[in-house]
Amino acid sequence: MSMASPLPTFYAQQMLGLHGRYGLTDNAKTLLRAYDDWKIGRIDQDELGRIVRMSTNMRAAITDTITKCAAAMRSRPAEIRNCVDIIQACTDILGLADRPPSVEGFPFLKLPAEVRRNVYEHLTPKSTSGIVATPKKSRCSCAAYTPPAFWPVRPLDMALAQASSKLRDEFFGFIYARYSFHFTCTCDLLYRLKANKFLRVTLNSVRVHWTGPESDKAFLVLAKCPTLKELDVIISKSTTSKLSKRETELRSWFTAQKPARITDALGMDELLLIRGLEAVTVTHLLARQGARRSDEDRASMLALLNAKLKLPREEGSSESDSDKDD
Repeated sequence: MSMASPLPTFYAQQMLGLHGRYGLTDNAKTLLRAYDDWKIGRIDQDELGRIVRMSTNMRAAITDTITKCAAAMRSRPAEIRNCVDIIQACTDILGLADRPPSVEGFPFLKLPAEVRRNVYEHLTPKSTSGIVATPKKSRCSCAAYTPPAFWPVRPLDMALAQASSKLRDEFFGFIYARYSFHFTCTCDLLYRLKANKFLRVTLNSVRVHWTGPESDKAFLVLAKCPTLKELDVIISKSTTSKLSKRETELRSWFTAQKPARITDALGMDELLLIRGLEAVTVTHLLARQGARRSDEDRASMLALLNAKLKLPREEGSSESDSDKDD
């Protein structure tokens, strides 16, 4: 069984002088060239259909071409094969133009990862101040975020994350790795880490105010984040408003204690369990947001955290390791 030979390309027709011989218009040549591009996959059927629909002259050029080819076939029978090829191309073009446009959308996820990352970077410009987790999700009594008055704060556009679940996961993974996230208290940090597993396994940088009744639990969960590289701990007088269980028990027996030291704060032991960080900072709370601690407390805490938190992460200590074991 013999197979039908493929139609000659637009450039093969030009080399044979068919377009000039039959008197085809420029619009007809544009459509035949676009048809050739569609056959080799350079454009899709929707784009070819738009070329036909964009002007009534384009559709008229198709009927005019069929009429001229039919006249050439009657006057010169030797041209039948070439005329049939051009007529078939014209009927294919009309069929593609009459098809409803595809509703699948642009195959964004088929683009190379580098191109998709460039798109994400364009949509989310790098910000040195990071992203503030606001409004608070936890129901604690800790102070909420107060936006600064000396630089603009704008919401982050998350429209791209609503396209599909796969695109959402990839986009959020990029966001979590690109930005530093600021939490106004450890209660809100704990709430968001527990509620969002994807955040836990992709979070790269955290800035948190060490205050609240759940600091110990928050730092335990934070220690299991496998991609965490940067941590900025904000300290204030409220850091010692909640004391560790050991210190609380001791103070019930030793009532003549001096004011609580920062090492007695709730979450101190759990904070020192974090490992594998590349950058650790300790900063004071802004004066307008609360009472500050001494510079000596900040410097000593910074030295301690740098000595402990930059140690290598032990195998099996992160959430991803525990998932592998399961």
